[in-house]
Amino acid sequence: GGVGSMSSSPPGSGSGSGLRAGGGGGGGGGAEDESDAAREARLAGGRKRKRTPVNELEEKLAKLEEENSSLSQHLESVSCREETIRNYKREMKLKMGKLLCNSESPETEIAAVLTQFKQLYEHYGEQRQQEVHFHLAQLERLMLPTKNTKMVLWTIAQDEMYSATPDPVAGPSLLSILTDEVGFTDSQIAKLSEHRDKMNRLTDDLHRSLALLRKLKKSVDENQRVFADKMQTVQSALTPKQIARLILFVEANRAKIEPALKTARQIRQGSADV
Repeated sequence: GGVGSMSSSPPGSGSGSGLRAGGGGGGGGGAEDESDAAREARLAGGRKRKRTPVNELEEKLAKLEEENSSLSQHLESVSCREETIRNYKREMKLKMGKLLCNSESPETEIAAVLTQFKQLYEHYGEQRQQEVHFHLAQLERLMLPTKNTKMVLWTIAQDEMYSATPDPVAGPSLLSILTDEVGFTDSQIAKLSEHRDKMNRLTDDLHRSLALLRKLKKSVDENQRVFADKMQTVQSALTPKQIARLILFVEANRAKIEPALKTARQIRQGSADV
């Protein structure tokens, strides 16, 4: 989930009841048996608490290793795929050239090659869209704080963190629980309090950054959709043979065309600035 949960309840909450101390032994007969049972329960609980952090760390490590392996495979796959696409592009251009050289080549066959060319190579094609979606999703995942960081941010933001007054309904305050479990001192609590406003601003900045990223996703999708529609409108005025000739002309004269396009962009940007 996002970071919005930090303002209401702690990530991974549910441990509050486990943090409370167990009740004392009762009076009367059988006190010794009850004491032994309570002691065994405490020992078992202690062993469980000691094992839990280790198990959680092992799970986190396994997850990180899996994600790292996935990223490595993706990068390797992207590199191989780019080489495959370049080779495939050369093959499609050769096929276009052969089809154009044959005056009897049907328009439908040329159109089929152009569709493959668009999906794999054009920046508004399906291949490019999938890559953009993958990297934006990875960026959002990497921007989100880890569970430990969210817990720290949530804890520092709580008013009750800085109040030792117990709530008769809610039970022990967050401050008293952390003091018992972690061993926070008064000076440490005071230092945390000094950074509270700054941490809250950082959390707000993170919310805004994530909102901007999601806005970027929508903008990219809309840009690609509009561009694809415009290109379809332009290409509908031409025959498949004319489009193929245009593609081959641009590829053959790229060294001459790119400087002219760069100059045109600079002129257009200069006009916009004025």
